[in-house]
Amino acid sequence: MKEIYISLIAMMFLLSSCASKLMIQSDPPQAEVFASSEGKTEKIKLGQTPVEITEAQINEQLKVSPENTEWIFLTIEKKNYEKRFIALPANRWGELSKNIRLQLKPMEDNETVVTKMLKYFFNAKKFAETKQYDQAHTEIDKVLVIDNKMTQALSMKAGIYFLQGNFEEAKVLYKKALEIDPGFSDAIQMLERIQNKAGSSQ
Repeated sequence: MKEIYISLIAMMFLLSSCASKLMIQSDPPQAEVFASSEGKTEKIKLGQTPVEITEAQINEQLKVSPENTEWIFLTIEKKNYEKRFIALPANRWGELSKNIRLQLKPMEDNETVVTKMLKYFFNAKKFAETKQYDQAHTEIDKVLVIDNKMTQALSMKAGIYFLQGNFEEAKVLYKKALEIDPGFSDAIQMLERIQNKAGSSQ
């Protein structure tokens, strides 16, 4: 449900301070390290952290050389943790060793995400019922940050605008919900109500 969030680390090594030998450590350890070369999707497994490897060893396993590729990409993966990436210039390692230590971030499981979303929905409903509309918008926006195409969240935000008398903003969000789900009955009914209100006020 929740998309896996990935961070990219671009390691720019200067000739004077870069490494022909690379040590990759992770916290927690025993994360799998994979290598791939620029323009290729195939990954070669280098081992589990801590991993110590030389420029020549990576080039040999990937069957590349600094003359035919500019970048080498390392992927660090561990179950229940977010992936991390390292981009290495293929021809700028130099002569010294380089240590890289990565703090792996635990991945939230779906149950945790669903629990959070239900709490945000509940809070938004309570704030709307007590006419605390700004707080209601803040809570439902938290759901939309997690999933900006959730029709129920779009409909609730539109409903808050409706209660505020802001029918134009409500229409925009109900229509957006219908673009995602053309059969979404709540949005259809509310658009009809808004249209009827507009007609009766003329």
